[in-house]
Amino acid sequence: MGYGSLFERLSGQTRYRQGSSLESAANASVANHLTRMLGSRRGSVQALPDYGLPDINDMRLSQYDALVETARAIGQFIETYEPRLSAVSVVPRPCAPGSLRLSFSIEGMLGVGNLKHRVRFLAALDERCEVTVRTDEG
Repeated sequence: MGYGSLFERLSGQTRYRQGSSLESAANASVANHLTRMLGSRRGSVQALPDYGLPDINDMRLSQYDALVETARAIGQFIETYEPRLSAVSVVPRPCAPGSLRLSFSIEGMLGVGNLKHRVRFLAALDERCEVTVRTDEG
């Protein structure tokens, strides 16, 4: 059985990670969780009213200020709801002029058992408001 959260193990997603190192499987598990987290909007979970990201379209800020504020909100959200990551830093990444895509670099320390290592993920929100998070191996 590969490494993963309880829900990943129950759904069978961990079978795709069999044969992977613990570090690689943990990175994939966290990227999967971050994708689900960042796809949630604040107020969408009745039991946790602060769970999710604020509505980016509601921000009455310049584009730069909105990016900085969104990066701050992502960092706080991850620190609160992804316990495997600590010392999280979220930085907006440049996008093509006129693009409706937002992109962020997420860095932190990933702790799994006795293993602790620095990780980086790339998160993108496209024009359809779909979020993808992938590990940045480079």
